[in-house]
Amino acid sequence: MTPFVHPFDQAIELARAGDGTFSGRTSTHYWNAISPFGGTTVATLLQAMLAHPQRLGDPLSMTVNFAGPLQPGEFTVRVTVARAGRSTQHWQMEIRQAGDEQPAVTGTAVFAVRRETWSDTEATLPDVLPPGQLARYAPPVQVPFLQMYDIRYVDCDPLAGGPDSTTQCWISDVPPRRLDFPAIAAYCDSFVPRLFVRKGAARPISTVTLSINFHVDDAALARQQGRHAFGKARANAFNGGYYDQEGQLWAEDGTLLATTHQLVWFRE
Repeated sequence: MTPFVHPFDQAIELARAGDGTFSGRTSTHYWNAISPFGGTTVATLLQAMLAHPQRLGDPLSMTVNFAGPLQPGEFTVRVTVARAGRSTQHWQMEIRQAGDEQPAVTGTAVFAVRRETWSDTEATLPDVLPPGQLARYAPPVQVPFLQMYDIRYVDCDPLAGGPDSTTQCWISDVPPRRLDFPAIAAYCDSFVPRLFVRKGAARPISTVTLSINFHVDDAALARQQGRHAFGKARANAFNGGYYDQEGQLWAEDGTLLATTHQLVWFRE
């Protein structure tokens, strides 16, 4: 019997080509309207660094810039260590496709070896119903990647429209999958776009840049038993054809997994 491989793991699968270069292929399961779901693109870059033989520690932060749309088919990922110290490591990364002289995606990341220090978390998991007591959201727009996530909103219809762009929801993979760094990275881009929340309907948008700060290490993730993460997202401003989106992501036990911020282009 062929072992089951989760579609997400297939989507971020890379073949090492040597010297920090990997090859991959876009996934039909995680296709968005005109290009791959940005969350899997970010997760693929992270996967390349996690698999790199020079990796030091765990991901601390990453910023990904979407310079152009990826086309269906093969792509090349290149990740290189720009500078490394005893406990931190700085990376540069990009994705290219044949026939395009410029990179489609660029970015930077920081990995680090965390140490025991005084710790405190000010951001706390809101007091909400557990995912089992909420219904899975059925999005009106049927794009493939949305079928790969079970999203359960706790406070609102995300497309009701109105003056507040805040939403809160439970997120999990379909089928369920354990939480790891690539999954967290993808979840950080799974929030319904803030413009849709305010306007009550889909509009043309495109993420320009997305940043993630990770607040757990590999050991903390290994202790997680749940398959859901809780996300809270909001915008601060919409102007000049761009808006921002900030979010927080917790595990079911209240562990803060990541915080994220992105800037998005939109057209009215």
